[in-house]
Amino acid sequence: MMDLRRSAMSIAVPVMLLGAVGLWPGTADHWFAHGPIQQGHADVACRDCHQPSPGTTRQQIQAKLHHALGLRAEAADFGRASVSSAQCLECHQRPNERHPIYRFREPRFIEAVRTVQADDCLGCHSEHDAARVAIDTRFCAACHGDLKLANDPVNIPHMTLIKNNKWGTCLGCHDFHGNHAYTPPTQVQHMLPERAVQGYFRQGDSPYGPFKLFEADSQ
Repeated sequence: MMDLRRSAMSIAVPVMLLGAVGLWPGTADHWFAHGPIQQGHADVACRDCHQPSPGTTRQQIQAKLHHALGLRAEAADFGRASVSSAQCLECHQRPNERHPIYRFREPRFIEAVRTVQADDCLGCHSEHDAARVAIDTRFCAACHGDLKLANDPVNIPHMTLIKNNKWGTCLGCHDFHGNHAYTPPTQVQHMLPERAVQGYFRQGDSPYGPFKLFEADSQ
C-alpha cells in the first residue's frame, strides 16, 4: 500500500508542478520551449509566432492522413502551424531593410538562394537555437562574386578583396540588414574582426553598436 502511495505521489507532484507553470502568467510558457529564446524575445509569447492551425482537430488529423496516403498534395499542421517569415515580419519589417527577403525571390537570385536561403528569415535565423545567425559569416559570396565599384571608397578595393577570397571581411564593414547606427570604415585596418561578428552570430553583443535606427515592434 505504501509503495502505491509513493508511486502515485511521484506522478502527481510533477504533474502539479507542470500545471502550475502552465497557469503562471507572463513568460512561463518559455519553460516548455524546445530550445533557447533569442535575446530581445523574452517578452514575446509563444502564441505570437506559433499560431493555431486552421480547422478542427478532426479536420487536421484527417488532412494529415490524406497527405500520408497521397490523397492530399500539401502537408497539414497539427495543433500549431509552422512558423514562417510572415510572423517574423510582423515585428521586424522596416523601411530601411537593405536585404529584404522578397528581393531574393526574384528569378535572378535562384542560384544564390541555393547557397544561402535568404528568401526566408528562417534560412539564416532560428529561434530555438544557440545561435542568432545559423550560417557562416562568408555568405556574401553567394551574390557578390562579380561586384565592381567605379569609385571604391576603401583603401583596399573590393575587387582585390574578392580576388583574394577575403569574404570574411564583408561583415567587418557592412551591417547586413542595415539597421544599426553604424558607419562603415574606409580603412580596412579599422574594420571589425571576423571573430567579433562570429560572436554576435552566437548571441553576443552587437559589434555595430547598441543603437538601432528602428526598433522591432512589440506584440
